[in-house]
Amino acid sequence: MTNNQGPIYYFCTRQHAYTMGVLLGYYQHGLGDLVRIIPYELAARLGPLSPGTFVFTDFERLAPAQLQAAVSLHERIASLNPGLLLLNDPAIVPSRFDLLKRLKAAGLNHFDVHRLGERKSVRRFPVFVRWESQHEPPLTGLIDAADALEAAIARLPGHVRQDPDLMIVEYGAAPSADGRFRKYSAYKVGPTVYPQHCFINENWYIKFPSTRFTEADRAESRAYVDDNPHAEQIGRVFALAGIDYGRIDYGIVDGQVQTFEINNNPSVLTRPPGWDAGVDYSRYAEMHERALRGIMRPVSGPNLLLGNGTMSVDAIHADAMHAVRQRIAGFSRRRRLSLRPLKKRLARLFGWG
Repeated sequence: MTNNQGPIYYFCTRQHAYTMGVLLGYYQHGLGDLVRIIPYELAARLGPLSPGTFVFTDFERLAPAQLQAAVSLHERIASLNPGLLLLNDPAIVPSRFDLLKRLKAAGLNHFDVHRLGERKSVRRFPVFVRWESQHEPPLTGLIDAADALEAAIARLPGHVRQDPDLMIVEYGAAPSADGRFRKYSAYKVGPTVYPQHCFINENWYIKFPSTRFTEADRAESRAYVDDNPHAEQIGRVFALAGIDYGRIDYGIVDGQVQTFEINNNPSVLTRPPGWDAGVDYSRYAEMHERALRGIMRPVSGPNLLLGNGTMSVDAIHADAMHAVRQRIAGFSRRRRLSLRPLKKRLARLFGWG
C-alpha cells in the first residue's frame, strides 16, 4: 500500500456481495488490492488481517444469531485496535421501521409507520403495506381509509399477514410542479456524501426512472449530482440514524427531505460496462472510488486475528467475487435466451440465414 494506506474490509452477506463486487470486478479504478469483500458466512474462518478500515453492512438480512456475531466482531476489532476506522456499528444501526419512527419523532419526516397490530390507531391516510427488511415493492397500493386497510390486509395470504416483518407506511411522497414524482438517492461513505441520481416517474412508487425519461430529465439528474442541493438535510438524517456507510432514498415535500429508507448495503453498480447500449456507468464508479479512497487511513499496529485462520482474506474475497461473476453470467445467459425468440421471428420475417 502506498503512503501506508490500509485496505478496506467490506462485510456483507455472500449472496449480496455484488453490491460492491461489480464495481471491483468490472471497472477500472485501481482498487483491486485495496478493497476486500468478506461475507459474514466466512468471517469465522479468517486468517490474520493487516490493519485497515472496516465497513459493516447488510444487517436486515442477518438472522438474530448472525447479527449478534457481527456485533461481537465489531467489538473485537475495536478492542484490538481502537485507532481503526469502523463504519456502521451493527449494535446501533436502526431497522427501517425504527429509523422511520425516529425521523418522525424528530420532525425530519412528516409521515409515520405502524405495525399491523397497531392499525386501529392509524389516523393519517393514505397508507400502504410493505415488508420492513426486504427491498421489494409494496404489497398493496395506496389505501385511503381504515375499512379499506382491513380489507387489504385480509386479502394477503395468511402466512404473510402473520409475518412480523410487515409494516404500514403512511404516504409520504408528493408530485412536483409538473405532476411527476422524483426519488433522489445519495451515498454516505464516511465523511463523504455524494448524490447518485434523481429518478423521475409518473408513479408515486419509484424503483426505476420512467421509460419516458427525456433528455431534460437526464439533465435534471446530472444537475442534482453536480449541485448536491440537499447535503445539509441528508447529513442530519444520517447522523440521527447513526449510519456511516449507506444510500439514502428520499423525496422532497414542501422543501424538506422525506426519507423513505437508508440501505446500508447499497448497490454501487449492478451491471458491467457496456451492458446497456449508450449508457455510461463509469461516472458512478468514479464517484464511489473517490469516496472509498476518502475512508482509507494510514494505519499501524499488529495484524488482527478475527477467525480460526483456515482461510486468507484474499481467498475469502476471491470466493465472494466468484459469486458475483456467477450472478452476472446468469443475467447474461437469461438476456441472451430472452432475445432468441425475437431473433427467430425476425429471421423468418426477413428470410435471414
